[in-house]
Amino acid sequence: MLPLAAIAQNSNQGVPFNGEIVDINGEPVKRARIYVTDANRYALTDRKGRFGLTDVKPTDTLHIKWNEVQYDIPVDDRKGIRIRLAQTQYTAENDDELVSIGFDYVRTRERYNAATSVISGEDIVRTGRDDVLEALMGLVPGLNVMRGNNGEGTKAYIRGTTSINGPTEALYVIDGVIVETLLGIDVHAIDHVEILKDANIFGAMGGNGAIVIYTKRGQ
Repeated sequence: MLPLAAIAQNSNQGVPFNGEIVDINGEPVKRARIYVTDANRYALTDRKGRFGLTDVKPTDTLHIKWNEVQYDIPVDDRKGIRIRLAQTQYTAENDDELVSIGFDYVRTRERYNAATSVISGEDIVRTGRDDVLEALMGLVPGLNVMRGNNGEGTKAYIRGTTSINGPTEALYVIDGVIVETLLGIDVHAIDHVEILKDANIFGAMGGNGAIVIYTKRGQ
């Protein structure tokens, strides 16, 4: 027979935990990073300030990083949480509406990025290159970039350039939208880029990894 602690832990596996974060004026907090025990397994708030996680236990603490500040907020047996941030302080309350949303936010916002590189837009501009992928090649170890044919632009390969399963080009995502190429992207418009070696959140399309771009406008 499993001990009670193990039963309680198992009962939380796969259970969605949704939240919403706003600032002191009630405006959505975008791109805040939220995790529980593993900083590599995190969620990012969307444009509405909402996020989703799974396997959050009633006694866990949410760690939220936003604007260079970290907030440590106890779950305190909540099923869904609405948080208001003000400088280094916060308020938090249960939100039944978020509970009823279920997995809607978990499926799109939770990530497991144990093999991830995050590059700032400033670092990309400093390379002096106009092509996003060529700039990234010198900043991300293991990223291979090849120039395409017939004006197709450059192509990125995160896990190598050969595969028995077909093309191994990385998936490209800009502000949440999957695109076929990064040709023509203005490097000065980029806020930051995430290189995902494990991009299962995008399904089969992310099998070769993903290059996820967040523009300054997309914030």
